[in-house]
Parts: sequence; structure tokens; C-alpha cells
Amino acid sequence: MLKANRFIIPVLFLALFLAGCTEIRESGLSEKQVEKLVLASSPGNPSPEIWARAIKESLEELEQPVDKEHVSAVCAVISQVSAFSISPKSSRMASILRKKIEDAESNEMLRLLIETRLDQTASNGKSFRENIDSIQSELDFEQWYDEFTSASITKPILLVLNKDASDFITTAGSMQVSVKFAEKYPKKPRNAGGGSVRDMLYTCKGGVFYGAAYLLDFRHNYDDWKYVFADFNAGHYTSRNAGFQKMLARLTRSMVDTDGDLMSYENGKPAPSDTYVTFIEYLIDQGMEFDEKEILKDFGKEKSYDFEETWSYKTVTELYKKRYGQPVYAILPDIPLDSPKFVSKNLSTKWFANRVKGRFNHCMKTKI
Repeated sequence: MLKANRFIIPVLFLALFLAGCTEIRESGLSEKQVEKLVLASSPGNPSPEIWARAIKESLEELEQPVDKEHVSAVCAVISQVSAFSISPKSSRMASILRKKIEDAESNEMLRLLIETRLDQTASNGKSFRENIDSIQSELDFEQWYDEFTSASITKPILLVLNKDASDFITTAGSMQVSVKFAEKYPKKPRNAGGGSVRDMLYTCKGGVFYGAAYLLDFRHNYDDWKYVFADFNAGHYTSRNAGFQKMLARLTRSMVDTDGDLMSYENGKPAPSDTYVTFIEYLIDQGMEFDEKEILKDFGKEKSYDFEETWSYKTVTELYKKRYGQPVYAILPDIPLDSPKFVSKNLSTKWFANRVKGRFNHCMKTKI
């Protein structure tokens, strides 16, 4: 009997282990459930199963939960920025290209080269000038530009301008993620075709993968998805930084822009901002000892989670807590959305975050 028990116990442990493994493999929403959320976000979507597979696979590969919240968050952003299109259309793409050409033609030598090339025939039998009218998306823009600059006669244009399509198209895909972010991101998506990162962004899987990575793969302490959506639009930690500015403004009883930028940037290099100057003046006014070089280092961490561990952040938080109670961790930054792609005026990061949050709430209410 004892001998039999020696076999039974290991078998029971093995059964429990396998059951646990099965639960891990089957955890999260199924593709069919994700598909229902896709359809809730995009009624009449002609290929919800393809989008569902891309979303589920992307979250799994990014080691993010495949739950209703995270799927709804991804769906809400895709719905807002591209209406589930791998290359969203914009009525302004043709005019953007014409403006680029106009700017380049301020150089007389380039003007002659460009005008000559514009009247040449493209692969579809029309002139490059005529084809500008049919440009409706970033992908159309890139394809036109790549062919336009492929001939030997126009190579000097690239040599002089030192630009290619990537200098003009900085975001791409169904989630309009930064191409530079995607190129630097350490992970690569599966089932997104071959070619460059830019090529993958113009696939369903690639666009979702890199967009979801930017949306979800960063450490934060937000208690509301609207701040995550705002950061997706304006940059990671913008909402947190705006919360820091809000506290500083109230402490100092002065005007501090809540734009989430704690540093100014001149030619790509950080420089003291109005927020920085206000903080230094406040410390002096309060008679507090400080090391300005250390504060400059603190503010230089504005784009990372580490800023919350700095002396500057902790000091403002503690002073605010003593005077007003609960600190402000984040607020929605009211940053104007200034892009040649937008037809509408008076749009902002705050508007974007609230719009996406509304779509997210609708998705979360969907029965799956």
C-alpha cells in the first residue's frame, strides 16, 4: 500500500502542474471574444478576425494581459486614430506633399530638377505631377516619393536635401506610432512580413504590435486610462509631469504651463524651462538649501519613471501634501494638436484622451 502511494503522490503533483500550465496557456480572452470587442469599436469592420488575431498575438508577444481592459484600450486607440486602417487616409496628404515640393523649390537648382521630374511618366502611365492628386495616405505618399526619387536624374535632390520619405512621414500604421520608436523598440513582431520596421508598420500585425508597445509597455502609476491615452498622444509621462506642474503652480501661486515639458530643448539639447526657473525661485524664496546641478539632473529625467525618485519630485510632492493634502499625480495636459494632417482646429491632447476614453468605456460595456 505504501509503495502504491509513492506513485500516486507524484502523479497528483504532475496532474496539478499540467493543469496549471493549461490554465496559463488558456488565460486571457479568446480570439472570438477579442473579435467582439473589435466589432464594438468598428461596427461593419470587413475583417474583424484579422484585427482580433493581430491584437491578441501582439499583447501575448508583449507579455501584456489579454484581458478586456487591455484589448479595449488598444481597440479604442486604433478606432480613434485610423478607424481600423493599416494606412489611414487624410484629405491633406496631397497638400502636404505640394508644400514640401514648394519648400524644396526655393533652391533654383532643385527647382529645375524637381519640375523636370514632375513632368516625367510614373509606372502607372501618368506623370508624377498628376499622381499627386491621388495621394490619400502616408503609404501613398511614401510610394510616390520612393518612385519619384529613384531615377538617376533626381539623385542629386537627395544628396542636397539629405532627406528621404522617412523625414517627411514620422508616424505610420494603424496606431500612428512613431517610426523612430518602432525602430528602437527591442522586440520584433511575428507574422508581420519581412522587410524593414517601416514596412512592418504598414501591415495589420506590425502596426498593432508597435502601437500597443508604445501604449502599454512603460512603467507608471496612473489610476485612470485617460492618462495613458494622453501619454500615447503627447509622450510618456506627460500627464505625470503636468501633475507636477499643477502642484508647483499652486504652491507658488504663479502661472505654470501644464504642458508636461519640464525642460526646454534647443537644437535637441535640454535647457532650463519656465517650470525649472519657477521651482528654483520657489526654493530660494522658501530658504531651502539645494544643489542646482542636481536639480538639473532631476529635471533631465522627465521622460522616465525615475523622475518620481528624484529629490525635486519628492520635495514638491511633500510640500504640496503638507499644505493641501492629497498630492496630484497626473492631470490631462492641454496641448494643442498642431499637425498638417488635421483639418479641424482647436484639438488638443486633452480632447484626444477624452475621446479615446469614451471609446474605451463603450468597448468595456460590450458583452463578450
